[in-house]
This record gives sequence, C-alpha cells and structure tokens, in this order.
Amino acid sequence: MHEIELKLTVDEATLTQLVKAKPPEGFEASAQSTRQLRSIYYDTPDHTLRKARVSLRTRKSDDNWLQTIKQGGGMQSGLSRRVELETPINGGKPDFDAITDPEIRKNLEDLLKDKEYGVLFETVMTRTLTYYSDAAGARIEVAMDTGVAKTETRQHPINEIELELLSGPIESLYRLANALMKDRPILFSNTNKAGIGYRLVNGEQPELQADALHSNPIALTDEDSAGSAFQKILRECLHQIIANRSCVLQQNNSEGPHQLRVGLRRLRSAFNIYKTTIPANPMIGQLDTNAKQLATTAGNQRDIDVLVEDIITPVIPLLPEGHSVTALFEAIQLAHKEAQHELREELVNPQLNTFLLDLGQLSESRIWTKNLASVLDQPIKEFAQNALSKRWKVCEKRAENLQDLSIEQRHNLRKALKKMRYTVEFFYSLYEPEDLSIFLKCLKRLQNTFGYLNDVAMAERLVAMKLPQSLQNNEVSTVIGYIAGWHQARADNAWLEAQERWNAAVEAPKFW
Repeated sequence: MHEIELKLTVDEATLTQLVKAKPPEGFEASAQSTRQLRSIYYDTPDHTLRKARVSLRTRKSDDNWLQTIKQGGGMQSGLSRRVELETPINGGKPDFDAITDPEIRKNLEDLLKDKEYGVLFETVMTRTLTYYSDAAGARIEVAMDTGVAKTETRQHPINEIELELLSGPIESLYRLANALMKDRPILFSNTNKAGIGYRLVNGEQPELQADALHSNPIALTDEDSAGSAFQKILRECLHQIIANRSCVLQQNNSEGPHQLRVGLRRLRSAFNIYKTTIPANPMIGQLDTNAKQLATTAGNQRDIDVLVEDIITPVIPLLPEGHSVTALFEAIQLAHKEAQHELREELVNPQLNTFLLDLGQLSESRIWTKNLASVLDQPIKEFAQNALSKRWKVCEKRAENLQDLSIEQRHNLRKALKKMRYTVEFFYSLYEPEDLSIFLKCLKRLQNTFGYLNDVAMAERLVAMKLPQSLQNNEVSTVIGYIAGWHQARADNAWLEAQERWNAAVEAPKFW
C-alpha cells in the first residue's frame, strides 16, 4: 500500500497537551491506546538499502512482531509518500518468506544478494494512538511518539506526531492537523526516525541541519493541466518556505532569510499568475496576505544583510586612511539583532501553522477546484504561453520611456522583471533549454543590474539611519557619505548598462 503521512516535530510539553486534547470539531475520535514499540533497523555496513531508498525493520508491539519494508518516496514539507508493506513474523529477525509482494521481495533479495546485513540501530518509543474520522469518509491514524533512537554507543530523544491518512480525501488530513496544531509550536519534519538512526551510526549530528534552500526546478510535462501545474508550483514554494524557516531558526547566515523571502515572493507570483483563473478564492486571498506580511519581515533582515555585504563591505578597502567602519557596524549590528529577533518570533508563532498547513492543503487537495474544471483543465502549454505573454507586456509597459524613469518607476520595472523571471522558471521544463537560454540569460543580467540599482537606493538608508547618541559624530557621518557617494557614482554607469541590457532582452527571441 502507499503510505501518505504528515510528520511534525514537537516539544515534550506540546506532546503531553495533545495526548489530553479533545477531538476537534468535525472529527470523531476513537478511544486512545498506548503501546511500547521497539523497532530494529537492518542494513549492510555500507548502507546498501538506504542508498536504494529502501527501509527494512522489525517491530515489537506488545508481544507481536511485524516486519515492515518501505520503498521510494521521501520527505517534503513534512509530507511522506512511500510504498509500505507490513507483515506479521515470528520473532525479531527479518523473514523474507513472509513478504507477500513478489516484486518487493525480489528487489530486497537482489539488493542484499551475497552481502552481509545486520542490526544498525533501534528505536524505543511510547506511542499513543488515536483514530479520527470525519463526514468526508476520512480515517486518520494519529501517533504521538516519545522515546529514543539508539546505537550501541549513542542515543537521541525523539518527540513527534505522525498523522497517517488511512482512507478518504487528503484535505481531511490537513484539516485535522490544522485543528490539532493551530495554537501549538511545531516544525515540519525534514527527516524520520530512520534518518536520525543512520546519522547516529555515522557519528553525525542526529538532527538534520537545515541549510538555506534555493528553488528547485518544477517537473511539468505536456500532460499537465493548468490546475495540476498550479499545485506542483505550490508544493515547491511550500518546500522552499518550510526549509528556509528551519534555516533561519537554526543558523545565523544571510542566505536563509533571503531564500525565505524568495520562496514567499514566488508563491505570491504564482497566485498572481492564476488570479484570473481562480477568482475570489478566500483561502488564496488569506494565504497571499500572510505571505506578504512574512516576506516584509524577512525583508527587513535581508535588507540589512545586503547593506553590510554589498554596500559597505566593498568600500572598506577604499576608505581614506584613518577612517573606519567600526562605529557604523555597531549601529547596524543593533538593527540586525532587532530584525532577526522579529523574524524568528514570527516564524515560531503558532499562527504560522495555519498558513503552512492551509498552503499544504491547497497544494494537495482538489476540492477547491470545484466549478473551475473548464479553466483548470486547460493544457498547461497553452496556459503558460498566455501567462508569459502577459508578464512580458507588463515589463514592456513599465519600460516605456526608459531613459526618463524615476527611481520609483525603475523599482516597479525591477519588480516586473523579477515576476517575469519567476514565471519563466515555473514553466521552464515545458520548453527546450536551448530555446529559452538566450532570453533567460538576458533577463538574469538585466535583473542583476536593476538589483544593484535598488541596493544603491538602499544605501541612502545609511544617511537616514537613526544612530545611537554615542555614534552621532563627524567620523561616522564622513564614512556614510563616502560609501553613499561611491555607490552613486557606480550607479550612473549601471543605469546606462541597464538600458543596453533592456534592449538586448527586447531583441532576444521570445521562446513561448
């Protein structure tokens, strides 16, 4: 059978609250049961099964043993989709004769042929189980686990919740998760118990480090409709947002806030592309509002990072002798700490759960497409052509009388170009790379130039920045003036370059 499971990481206090929680409105719950689970994971010393994306474990529940084999799939935005086969066995050792699916059995035997395999690690859990059902016919198993993963020499605590859709529509899974977790702190799992176990075996940090995640290509084909493509785009945006949320909370680098804002902007761009196709959808409207707010908060920190990395740092070696940025950096560091604190507070606010789970539901469920079949069933190639044409027309309109554009008008053109690039990236896989390479190259170069011009405008913030009383002196003012002046001189040349690059983009073949 195919397993569809939503995995959430929680703290011990939240887990205790959930065990005692009443069934949410619209759901009926079974009586709870609590079990002690011991799961033993097997593989070869060089992890043959893991490399093949196969998991082999035996599990003792009360006095009974089960053998479970999982294949394929993976974890994205907390959602796991895998082929799972579970069969009773006698004792705790694997029994291939008990495997009822010939294809799964052959695959496992081929992988382990002439190889020694054995116990790598185990998990010991206290599991509280509740089964939920709703009027839509869904049946959902909610497992609340607390325990440890351990090897002979290491162990690591685990507190998590798994919501597995046993039957019924997937939107019920997200509705239940939203109702249970609405006001509670959670993180979407980017790993599973087996992943923690393997990292313990390898001597690595048990929790998977969350690095900044750039957007990934979206695999669209000519078989996709406008509706199925929309959901694939939403899944990728959600994945980027959730991954970079974890990065911002775990690390202090500048790329996490940047890619978080990119993911949110891409999401809003997708909503904008489809706004005439999916008019007046309340959920999309609320998601767009929430994404805008979070992008603004992420942008506050990102702008300060740009100020340091791209505006001040390049000028430091060029400062006149005797001048230093030390005092200026003190003021900026204070502003950065405030912006970082504000962003992290927003990212751990339980209200963000609703935004992420609603977006997950929108990306997986088709219930919201009711009465929209005529437009959402449109072939994606036809839809993409119209979307790309509309985006480019907006760019052309914003670029009229290019040489006379005001600072604000240049900013509006920059935003239009950014949305154009997002649209190209959304539909990239529908076209041959050589057909769109010239236009995309021109677009990226043009966007880079306008991006720098926008950064220069940000340098003016240095002049307007409210410095602490102790830093308001001639030395700081001189340094600020030098930095702003240096970039303004370069901006004049960059503006001439922008006009040349715009002309190149106009002349480039329009691949759509």
